[in-house]
Amino acid sequence: MYDSPKAMVYYGEGYSDQLYLGLKGKYCQLHIHSEQTKELLCTGKQLEATMLWVDRETVAICKDEWSILLSEDGKPLQDQNQSKSINIKWCDCPSALLHCKPYIVAVINKGLEIKTMQLVEPIQLIELPNVKFVSQDKRMFVASPTHLWEIKLTDLVYQVDKLIGLKQFELAEMLNEMTNEGQNDVNYAARQSRINTQCAYHEFVQKRYEKSMSRFEHSNVEVANVIGLFPDLLSRKMQEKQVYPPEVVHCRKYLTPKEIEAGYQALEVYLILKRNESIKYENEIENSKLTKMIIDTTLLKCYLQNKPKMVASLLRLKDNECHVVESEKALKKHRRMNDMIILYKTKEKHEKALTMLKQYANMQNTMKHELGGPGHTIKYLQDLGPEHIELIKEYSKWVIEKHPDRCLDIFTDPITVHTLPHVEVLTHLKATNPDIALEYLERLVDIWNISSEEVENALVILLIEKVSQEWPAYQGMLAAEVIQPCQPGAEPGKLGELRLRLIHFLERLQKYNSSQVIKQITYEIPLYEELAILYGRQNEYEKALGLYCHVLKDRAKAEEFCRLYCQKDSTVYYKLLKMYQSPPSLEALRLDKFQLSEPKQDMETAIDILIKHYKYIDVKEALKVLPKDTKLQDVEQFLCAILKDTTRLKRRNLLLKSLHLSDNLQVKSQKMYYQKDKLTVKGEDTCVVCNKRVGDCAFAYYPDRRIVHYGCMSRDSDSIASVTP
Repeated sequence: MYDSPKAMVYYGEGYSDQLYLGLKGKYCQLHIHSEQTKELLCTGKQLEATMLWVDRETVAICKDEWSILLSEDGKPLQDQNQSKSINIKWCDCPSALLHCKPYIVAVINKGLEIKTMQLVEPIQLIELPNVKFVSQDKRMFVASPTHLWEIKLTDLVYQVDKLIGLKQFELAEMLNEMTNEGQNDVNYAARQSRINTQCAYHEFVQKRYEKSMSRFEHSNVEVANVIGLFPDLLSRKMQEKQVYPPEVVHCRKYLTPKEIEAGYQALEVYLILKRNESIKYENEIENSKLTKMIIDTTLLKCYLQNKPKMVASLLRLKDNECHVVESEKALKKHRRMNDMIILYKTKEKHEKALTMLKQYANMQNTMKHELGGPGHTIKYLQDLGPEHIELIKEYSKWVIEKHPDRCLDIFTDPITVHTLPHVEVLTHLKATNPDIALEYLERLVDIWNISSEEVENALVILLIEKVSQEWPAYQGMLAAEVIQPCQPGAEPGKLGELRLRLIHFLERLQKYNSSQVIKQITYEIPLYEELAILYGRQNEYEKALGLYCHVLKDRAKAEEFCRLYCQKDSTVYYKLLKMYQSPPSLEALRLDKFQLSEPKQDMETAIDILIKHYKYIDVKEALKVLPKDTKLQDVEQFLCAILKDTTRLKRRNLLLKSLHLSDNLQVKSQKMYYQKDKLTVKGEDTCVVCNKRVGDCAFAYYPDRRIVHYGCMSRDSDSIASVTP
């Protein structure tokens, strides 16, 4: 070294293994292993070096009136924001330094000056004459050439209380931490909460809202007290209960709109943290539900002021506890009617919501309003579900009356269409608008495949009623000879369309009660084709065929009817033949109540049916019912077809017989071939592989008649190809 050190601080092993040296007029850093030296700075006007090891990360060196704090790499220590160096200014050049946590004591001409690294302001100045030395172990002593003094630390708790009053909160916090070191002070938490509370109020007065709310998070102050710092967030009654320091009371009176906005933003973060805390520790927090209600209601008001897009998200939370009356006032003040509907829905105030929707939907120029039109009501009713069927019925009336083209969306929503009570909905729709009721049933069946006896009965019966209402007009047109009689479904106007739909559903649907439906058809309205379909469903085939053959005079439909039911009744074609050959009376068919003429025999059609469908008709029975005077030439085609089929069948059977006989002979021949070779196994015969007796075990033998166990064949791979089992 080129100079002798006047002061020295050592970072031993476990730290950086470096020496900080105070030489005459300057400071330097020495790395012990590499022996590299780095100059730091000069001592200033005081040539003597003054240094202090503060802790494992900090060294203090003095230059004039300043103590410069260095990190272990020799660079100036930065504050938390990394914006400036941490330096301590003394009122005179210190001749010695001492660290008495959390204080740094400097020996100056006047005596002892006490400061901390965190605070600029001096903590204390103790005037002592000619002080030269200061030392501390468990006790602190100060010496001059003629005197020796002991310096005692004031009680930490007393210091904390005094520092809180002086608004030195950081230092108070540091001292409070020291009171808890190794002692587990029971009052530590209460003092820390008091520090946080008073610091939070102070930060609020200084308009540092984020810091204020951060302090409130770690205090025991009630949420309502924090919220009450800002105007118009608590109800008047609750606001009157809150108590604040005088400076806070004065400050909150003169908050500007810009300051309130900034405060709301910080308050939102605080409230969200407290909300999560109240949910997590719900069972441990007293009056947690009330606290959560205050938090959620205040959050709503803050969002209305600063983040209106967040309002709906808050209100949609299933566990939101917004106070309904307070929230209503806030939402009305900001004209957030759509969000008010969400509030009512979440709080299950459905009648209020639906009344409000109806009110806005019926206002003039309603389509320009965010709640205008029936869409919001329809969507709201769709979401209610079957447990609110009475509300759905009550508030769907005005939609059905004013918007019949859209009202069915209420009852046919994909989510609820299967769960709503269909019969109850149908009764409601029929009482309000029967046309809508019919469309509702058709949607259930056609779109949603909802089929039950009640639904199908209601659909078919309602269509019959509609047809009955349209029939008199059609009958009047026939009487006036304006039109000619039409086939079912071909009638002009709405009647034809209704009958086509009725016939379609009668043929397609499977669960309706046909006997119940027949009772709805009156004798005055001749719905003969519909009756024929219904009689077929009741297995009354003679009645159905009688209507097709002699009333509707539609042979094609009669034959189609037989095709549909021939598997259920094998004699249905025979019944069709008899219907033309020897038709029963209307009384026998129990159709005498209808105004119909008696059926007449039609042998030509009967014989044609016999010829066309002879495969489905018993020949013997058919020949029995033919009149005795029937000419052979009339049934010649029928008999020839029967003979051809019989001959073809006989030939086919003979061919099959020959084929089966041939197969039988081949099998017998093969059996004889395998049975011609005989082998006798005696008790003493052994297996050629394992040399054990064959006994009763399964065996095989080689062409040279050697015997082997069936299980030993795989071991005798050389001869396995020639083994005969």
